Amino acid sequence: MRIKLKFPLNWDLKLRFFALTPDVVVGNRWMRIVRHGDRLVPLVVRPESKEVLEFEGPEEFAERVLQYLGLHDPEELYTFMEKDEGLRILKQYGVGRAGLMSMTVYEGFVKAVIQQQISFTVAEKITSRIVERFGGSLEAGDVKLYEFPPPETLASLPVDALRECGLSRRKAETIIEISKTALNFDFEELRGMGEDEVFEILTSFKGVGRWTAELVMSMAIGMNVFPADDLGVRRAVSSLYFGGVLQSPETVRRVAEERFGKFSRDILFYLFLHDRLKNF
Repeated sequence: MRIKLKFPLNWDLKLRFFALTPDVVVGNRWMRIVRHGDRLVPLVVRPESKEVLEFEGPEEFAERVLQYLGLHDPEELYTFMEKDEGLRILKQYGVGRAGLMSMTVYEGFVKAVIQQQISFTVAEKITSRIVERFGGSLEAGDVKLYEFPPPETLASLPVDALRECGLSRRKAETIIEISKTALNFDFEELRGMGEDEVFEILTSFKGVGRWTAELVMSMAIGMNVFPADDLGVRRAVSSLYFGGVLQSPETVRRVAEERFGKFSRDILFYLFLHDRLKNF
């Protein structure tokens, strides 16, 4: 299936920073597996050109992949970014709209807990250990792909099994609690709720505060929420608008409200990219 984009995409840059475990990048191919009914199936995206991508997989997953990779038309976003000196710098990266950090809300919630108070690189290493140890797998040609472990798997684990992957006891306990809840509550239902209700549900879990909840709301659910407490986001905003002098979360949140508005989530994606390019 061919996906015709309405903009030239910097595919290599997008994959370099936003292909997240259990995604796999082989050459210029993005790959991962998802559960389709009672079986695992591979999804593959490769570029034909800067404006045409080839998608392989069940057709009903095509829209999810578009959202996940942030491939919808960015014309309105780009027009908005062009009006702001700082955002014009970010626009030049050419990576389109914001994608998501996960295929499901549950996956994103677990990833956000893993990422608490550690670097992105370390979080990815821990996530990879969990995925490879506890996720189902599938051979796709010469590539072995893993699924993100389902809640029934992580819910049944002892705390020490997750600690062996590099998690603290508190994080392991929180992930097991989230997974046990997911056996009786579908976290996908959060997509249809209001921000206040979602925030209340997420922060009802021990060990989940504002940063974690806002990251899940923005990067797993797709809400226009801005996690201003994130250090990388603070660095990026400070670099663009304050000469590199690190600003407080309150100041960064005000900048987002005053400058980014309804495009805050998309711009968050660019701020993550900007910070990683400068600091990693």
